[in-house]
Amino acid sequence: MAVNRYKNHLVIFLEDKPYRDILNGVKLSSCINEALLDVKDPLGGWGKVFEAVKVNTFLLKKYSNCNVLLLMDFDDQEENSQLSFQDRREKFQEIVPQQYENRVFLLGINHKESEDLRRSFNHLCFEEIGKMLVEDCPNGDLSRWKNIYLKCNIPEIERMKKNGIFDWLFKK
Repeated sequence: MAVNRYKNHLVIFLEDKPYRDILNGVKLSSCINEALLDVKDPLGGWGKVFEAVKVNTFLLKKYSNCNVLLLMDFDDQEENSQLSFQDRREKFQEIVPQQYENRVFLLGINHKESEDLRRSFNHLCFEEIGKMLVEDCPNGDLSRWKNIYLKCNIPEIERMKKNGIFDWLFKK
């Protein structure tokens, strides 16, 4: 079922298949309004995700209730390095027109890639990880997000909450 573009909704651009699986788990959660998610097919690389946002900026202009989420690996090679995360964050800020910055969000896995996240969650499937992570959000308990692979996302999750995304994305 397609989202109603004239109501609040979230268009999600994914880097690769593991993020699709994580989003499938998000959709399985009883706390999420699944009908408000427009999950696109995996694009095959973080550069392609940024390109998709540039090409689809017209959605933000045309539909005032459209919000966008980008999901990608940050691929930092050293655990103490923030270079790749910072580089992608800066690129993200460059491609998002300023008038839409409160409606476009970037989340991802830091320090290598999604398989490392699975190991940190004792090899649970990505669907289970997605379900667990999204269930932490509405009540503000982000303890599962505080691991080395996800903690870089906490400010962005708080920004999503501050900009009202949680008000309509999560069931009351």
